[in-house]
Amino acid sequence: MNEELKTAEDQLARLVQWFDDAEEASKAARTASEKARDYYDGKQLTATEIQALEKRGQPVTIYNRIRPKIDFLLGLEKQSRSDPKAFPRNPADQEGSEAATDALRFVTQNSNWDEVRSLAWENKQIEGYGGCEVTVSFKGKEPEIQTKHIPWDRTFYDPHSSKRDFSDARYMGYVIWKDYDEAIDRWKDGQAAFDANLQSSTTETLDDKPNTTAWADSTRRRVRVVQMHYRKKGQWYWCTFTKGAKLEGGISPFLDGDGEPENPMVLDSAYVDRQNNRSGAVADMIAPQDEINKRRSKALHLISMRQTLADEGAVDDVAKMKRELAKPDGHVIKNPNTEFQILDSTDMTMAQFNLLQEAKNEIDNQGPNEALTGQIGSESGRAIQAKQQGGMIGGNNLADGHRQWSLRVYKQIWNRVRQYWNEEKWVRITDNENNVRFVGMNTPITAGDQYVEQLQQQGASEEEVQAIMQQMGDDPRMQEVVGTKNNTTELEVDLIMEDAPDTITIMQEQFDSLVRLYEAGMPVPPDVLIEASALPSAKKKAILERMQGDPAQAEAGQKNSQLDLAQKEADVENTSMDTNLKEASAMEKVAKANEVSTLN
Repeated sequence: MNEELKTAEDQLARLVQWFDDAEEASKAARTASEKARDYYDGKQLTATEIQALEKRGQPVTIYNRIRPKIDFLLGLEKQSRSDPKAFPRNPADQEGSEAATDALRFVTQNSNWDEVRSLAWENKQIEGYGGCEVTVSFKGKEPEIQTKHIPWDRTFYDPHSSKRDFSDARYMGYVIWKDYDEAIDRWKDGQAAFDANLQSSTTETLDDKPNTTAWADSTRRRVRVVQMHYRKKGQWYWCTFTKGAKLEGGISPFLDGDGEPENPMVLDSAYVDRQNNRSGAVADMIAPQDEINKRRSKALHLISMRQTLADEGAVDDVAKMKRELAKPDGHVIKNPNTEFQILDSTDMTMAQFNLLQEAKNEIDNQGPNEALTGQIGSESGRAIQAKQQGGMIGGNNLADGHRQWSLRVYKQIWNRVRQYWNEEKWVRITDNENNVRFVGMNTPITAGDQYVEQLQQQGASEEEVQAIMQQMGDDPRMQEVVGTKNNTTELEVDLIMEDAPDTITIMQEQFDSLVRLYEAGMPVPPDVLIEASALPSAKKKAILERMQGDPAQAEAGQKNSQLDLAQKEADVENTSMDTNLKEASAMEKVAKANEVSTLN
C-alpha cells in the first residue's frame, strides 16, 4: 500500500471516528430534544402511563400549555423580523452600499429565507439548536445563492464545542439518506462501499435520522452518507463519505470576507449546559406540564368519584349502590340501624386544583411579558417595539442570539455575492409596498455615461445634456467602457442589523402623530393623513383622486363642456341664419307680389 493511499484511509477513519464520537456524546441530549418535540406536539404520556391511568379508572387528559406558548413566540419572530443594511467603508462606496443592500434583499427574497429563518428559530425554541447552509448552485452558468434549512435531527457537531454559536467547533455536518440507485448515480466510486454496507446491514430505518449503528437499510435499499465540514491547519475543508469510502471533498470552495475558505453551515443554539448539551425553551416547561396533566386528571377523577363509609351490611347490593352514586340523581337505601355516609372530597379536589393552577403559573411566568402578549396601553409604535424587544430578551434570552445568527447568515450571503457575481447582473427588488425596481450589479460604464455625469455635476439641465449628446452624434469613443458600476468584487461594506424600527413601524408612528394633531384641532389636511397612512400606494392614489377629483377626468369633462358650449353656440348661430334666410325669402316674395300688383 502506497503512502498516499494509506494517508487517505487514515483521514477517512479519523472523520468516521469524529462522526461516531459526536453521535455518542449527543445521545442523551438528542433524546431530550426528541422529548421536547413530542411535548410540543401533545405526545406527553407514554403507553405505560396511559395503561396505568386506564387501570385505575382515571381519565387520560393532556392539557397542552406548551404549544400555545411556543406558537406565540414563533409568531412574534415573524412580526419582528429586521433586514440587514450595508454601510460603506469609504465615501466612494456610498452608492455601491445601497446596491449591496439591494443584492442581499434579492437573494433573501429568492432563496426562501423567511421560512429558513423561522424554522431555525423553531428548532432553537423546541429542540435547542438549528441553522442553515449558505451554498451556491448553478443553472447553466448562472450562479444561484441559496439558504437551506438543516433539520436539527440530521445535524451533528463537535461534542467539545461549548459556545452557543458553535464558533469553537472543530467540525460539524449532517446526515443524508439516499436510495441505493440514486447514490450510485451520484457517487459511482462508492458502489463497492455501498454494496458492502447493504450486505452487512440488518437495520431497517423508517426515517432519516442519524444512527451510529446503521450505515445502510437492506430492506428499503437505502444508504447513509455523511456531509462533514472540518478544520485542518486553520482552514475549512469538506468531505462527503460513507463507511468504507470517501466520496468527494477538498478545501471549502466558499470564501469569507478575507478570501479564506469558510464553513457554509451557520448554526446556533438556545442554551448550553456544563456538558455542552443543547436545549431549548421547552425543556423548562416539561416538568410543570407533567404536573398540569397529573393534577387535572386527578381532579377530574375526584369530581366524578364517590367515596363511602358504611357498616357491614349497610346496603344489600354494593355494586348497585356504586351504580346509583354514579348517577346525578342516584338514590341509595341503607338497612336500618346501620351507618352509611358519603365522604366529602371537596378538600382534596380543591387541593388538586390549587396545585394545577401553580403549575399553570409556572409555565405562564416563562417567556413573553405583558408587552409581548399585547397587554399594553396607548403608546407609540417605537415604545411598544422597545418593550417587546426588552421582554423577549429578558424573558428568553434568545432573540438577541437569533438576531446575531441572522447577521452571520447575511454576511455569508454577501461573501457569496462577491465571489460568484462576477458578470453584469440585473436584480429585481420588491419593496415593502410591492413596488418593483431593477438594480444593476457589475454594469459597464461607458465614456458617454461618464460625460453625462460630469455635465450633471456641473449644473447642466436635462435639456442641455440632451442637446450636447445629440451634437456628439454616434461618436464611437462615447461607447468605450471605462469602468464598472457596483462592482461586487471591489465594494467594501459593513453589514449591520438595523436597530431602528422597520419602515412600516416608522410610517405608523408618523401617522399616529398626525392623527393626534388632527384630533387636537390642528389644521392637518386630509390628503396629508392619507399620504402618511399605511394604505397601499394604489389605494392612496384612488382615494386622493376621489377627494381632489381625477385630473384626467376633470380635463376630459372640461373639454366636453367646451364642446357642448361650442355646439350650442353653433346651433344658435345656425338657427339665426335660418331665421334670416326665411325672412329674406319672405320679403322677396312680398316684393314680387307688389311688383305684379303695380303692373296690373
